[in-house]
Amino acid sequence: MTRLLNRSVLLVAAGAVLCGCSAMNKQTQVDPELVKNKTWVLMSMNGQSASSESRVTIEFRPSLPDQGRISGRAQCNNYFGGYRVADNKITFSSLGSTKMACPTNLMDKEKQYLDAFPMVDSLNIQDNELTLKQRNGSMNLTYVAETSVVSGELVTKKGYFPAGSEIIIKLQDNSMGGQPEGVIGIERVRLGRDISVGFKYTVNYAPQLVKPGRNYELSAQVLQRGKLLYTTKLNPSVRLNSAVMNQDSL
Repeated sequence: MTRLLNRSVLLVAAGAVLCGCSAMNKQTQVDPELVKNKTWVLMSMNGQSASSESRVTIEFRPSLPDQGRISGRAQCNNYFGGYRVADNKITFSSLGSTKMACPTNLMDKEKQYLDAFPMVDSLNIQDNELTLKQRNGSMNLTYVAETSVVSGELVTKKGYFPAGSEIIIKLQDNSMGGQPEGVIGIERVRLGRDISVGFKYTVNYAPQLVKPGRNYELSAQVLQRGKLLYTTKLNPSVRLNSAVMNQDSL
């Protein structure tokens, strides 16, 4: 990877702002329409914090008022499945997933996470917090919504980004040395055509994941068929806040 650093890209962080999402003040049960078009990040599982682990997510895509699809990222693999709502209860179909191998501790936590879905029968949402739980049991999964963004432009000295390449931009805690548990936001885009100008990016994140006193930075990679084409030499730092603000890069 070191030999590719001369083929670098430049990340310019233009802003870190809180989206104007309206808060829901009362708790609402079993209405996936309220959680669609958002990425939800796991904060706790059965009362145990998940914020120090790999970023685990879920997204809801309703196809009909009473059913739809879910997808997301578990501790190691991507997963997917269906759901159905009836009699004010939600049930999930058998989940599928990719088959990547990870360290044993992550695989064990992933199994625990995916095994929880057949037990879920309740979906509650309050403000920007989502809870999937078992009504008559202790099993619960708590998520927070990605309501803040940092945006900017990615440019390369080569002059263009080739069609078919994948651009991956991460927002991460720079004290974590690039470890997965330090990533609080990520954008992945596969290009259908050459882009000869700067690539405009937006990385969403949940402000609840921002830890006081930590420094956060952006990094980018451009891959084609799994091969690294470009990477950032310098990762710009950004100040993140849960307040509504315009933010220049440092």
